[in-house]
Amino acid sequence: MWIMNFFSWQAIDVIRWENPESYLLVKKWDRPFDEIKNDATLIVDPGQTAIFVHNGKIEAIQTEWWKWNLETENVPFITAFKNILRAWESQDKSAVYFIKTTEILNQKWGTKNPVKYMDPTYNFPVKLRAFWNFSFKISDIEKFWISYIWTKAEVTIDEIKDIIVNRLLQYITDTFAESELSYNKIDANRVELATKISSKVNEALGNLWLEITDFRIEDTNFTDETEELIQKISSKTADVNAINQMWNVSASAMQNYTTTRQLDAMEKAAENEWAAGSMMWTMVGMNVWQTMWAGMTQVNNSNNAETPESKLKKIKNLLDKWLISQDDYESKKKEILDNL
Repeated sequence: MWIMNFFSWQAIDVIRWENPESYLLVKKWDRPFDEIKNDATLIVDPGQTAIFVHNGKIEAIQTEWWKWNLETENVPFITAFKNILRAWESQDKSAVYFIKTTEILNQKWGTKNPVKYMDPTYNFPVKLRAFWNFSFKISDIEKFWISYIWTKAEVTIDEIKDIIVNRLLQYITDTFAESELSYNKIDANRVELATKISSKVNEALGNLWLEITDFRIEDTNFTDETEELIQKISSKTADVNAINQMWNVSASAMQNYTTTRQLDAMEKAAENEWAAGSMMWTMVGMNVWQTMWAGMTQVNNSNNAETPESKLKKIKNLLDKWLISQDDYESKKKEILDNL
């Protein structure tokens, strides 16, 4: 039995986190210290840091990647390590942790539930789904170990990702509301929104010594309910714009247009006898247009004769029906009141 223990004690000649698992951020080296050879080698690979802990206290941190021989090297990490190895009675209270120090890239995430906020222009509730991509890293190895790792044997990347996402959620809705961006301006301001959100989240992650290094909004879309409201607003807005454009056409311009169309129809009729009927219907159509235009002109003139009170009621009614925006309402209201 003693001989078997002797050969077991001779077994370990390398202390290393070799081929680190892709899903892990931290791993405790779990071999017994009494199996380490006197001339064993400590290897810290690129993108890693080694922490030597004794009695729950960090004795040394090796941030540079290289390989060191326990028997001959004299760096602080090795010195502390050898001092504990000599004290056989306390080895069971010692441990080596390896931690990834590189950026953890491309952590994709999307909101499980829609983000809700009030549209500042059209005053209706927006329900938005967002899809993100972020990267993160540990900002302070020692403080991260103290505040989070401590007695853990492993820490997964998903575990840290969940912590970040939970903090993201509480700032997303606030940032969208504070931005005062209407639904149709969200995509054009993704970069600005992402910058504001990541800044707030980094402040919240400070006590865990984590840092978001890259944060991007990759896509957004609206719920069916919000899309239906948007379609209604777009349709009504188009109707109002069309009416406004018709009112901007002068009576003389409409008369010239009508006369030109009538002359074109008469010319075609002279060339083709069968087109006489077509000309008649064209003339009828022009007369209908003139009648419609005369009616619109009368309405426009009657609007001009309206009292300020009736004008204010009318634009308030348009606002209540979402036919104009809040900004349009305030602008028109000011114009009416200024003319008193």
